[in-house]
Amino acid sequence: MDIFDHLNELQVDLRRKNLEEIEEKYFNICSKLAGPNRADSIKQLSLNEYVNDLKLCLKQSIKMAQKQTARAIYFEYDLDNNWDSTFFICKEYSALEDNDDDWASNWNEDLQGPRLKEFANIYEIDGFDINETAVGSTIYLIARTVISYAKAYQVLSDESSLAVCIAFHDQDPIIRIKE
Repeated sequence: MDIFDHLNELQVDLRRKNLEEIEEKYFNICSKLAGPNRADSIKQLSLNEYVNDLKLCLKQSIKMAQKQTARAIYFEYDLDNNWDSTFFICKEYSALEDNDDDWASNWNEDLQGPRLKEFANIYEIDGFDINETAVGSTIYLIARTVISYAKAYQVLSDESSLAVCIAFHDQDPIIRIKE
């Protein structure tokens, strides 16, 4: 299974599993592909501060989106640039089934998000998908990032019709947390 198959599976998992089950699944994938030591080193990194930062930015993004009658908030993080991130407020949105994520590049406003240097440091060691170790490590880093974003959003319990999405820079398709 290549990394893009895992990414597609992650989207399905977000609809069918709770966040703890997802975390465990991708920990096990990382353990199998990259070894238990790598999986443990990723798991041991506390993301509490990161989730809190995401909550603050999400709260601001939701307010901005509601003022503009936007349809989506798109959160993008950059694997190759210290896991830097940006929240984009998008007037347009297309459902996952439409197979058209061009809406995310037509944003009205943006807000700088947090960085996750610890993940970037691990990612730099293995790269994206050059071997099984890289695939296992990368998919677990991505899964933990997505889970952190989902946790931050769940706490806000936003009842609006905004779509809430996440992807790393140039990822296709974009992962939907809420449609």
